[in-house]
Amino acid sequence: MNEIITPSIIAALTSLIISIITLFQFFRSQKLQQKQFDKNLSRGLTSKLYDLRIDCYPKAFEITDSIHKLKGGNYDPKIIQTALAELIDWKKGIVSLVISVEALESFIALRDVLMRNPEKKDTYSSTQIENISHRTKEFRKQLRRDIGFLFREEKERRSKN
Repeated sequence: MNEIITPSIIAALTSLIISIITLFQFFRSQKLQQKQFDKNLSRGLTSKLYDLRIDCYPKAFEITDSIHKLKGGNYDPKIIQTALAELIDWKKGIVSLVISVEALESFIALRDVLMRNPEKKDTYSSTQIENISHRTKEFRKQLRRDIGFLFREEKERRSKN
């Protein structure tokens, strides 16, 4: 009788071990598939985000291009006010959804600087001129960074393949 039970116990244990290994592999495979799915979903959403930014951001560059110094190194308050109104209009709507936190903070800093009246009648002080110039450059830099992540991510992906 011992001769009959021993092979059946060995067969049962072997089946049990194979079942446990198969179960482990199944869960491992399922976890990998979930990670891949999440990554693809995230990439799709990121792609849509970049598409929206690429559609919206050029307008901000056009507006900030109009903020330039006149001869003598000062800004025209009328041009500043027009640019300010256009930037505020630009940020309404979809831009508020797709702009990064850093670019938004930079936008707010630029908006606040542009909202200040000239120190003298139609002349900005040297500090105001410096702030307008600095904040405009910083805002444009942040917009470039928002779009630049796309190109950096693409470059890294290509170098891995």
